[in-house]
Amino acid sequence: MPRFIYSVWFRDQAAAPDDQDYEWVACILVDAEASHQALSWGDHLASRRASGSDDIVLSSKVEDYEGTPDLPLVQFGEEATDEVIGW
Repeated sequence: MPRFIYSVWFRDQAAAPDDQDYEWVACILVDAEASHQALSWGDHLASRRASGSDDIVLSSKVEDYEGTPDLPLVQFGEEATDEVIGW
């Protein structure tokens, strides 16, 4: 199955705008049949994370990925925990 790098940008509404963690990015690998599936699943996981925190999702994207997994790997449809993902 193809792998995609899913990148999402968050804003921590509890942080001051001059805090280095005010806006931050997280990346995971998503195994999915197509890029639109990887994007929708990554967005689902990011929205779930944001709903339980002071963060909001600013934007996201996917890119094709070929190589060894050096990022957390999630299968399309897998409800990976925040701890597994690392955010």
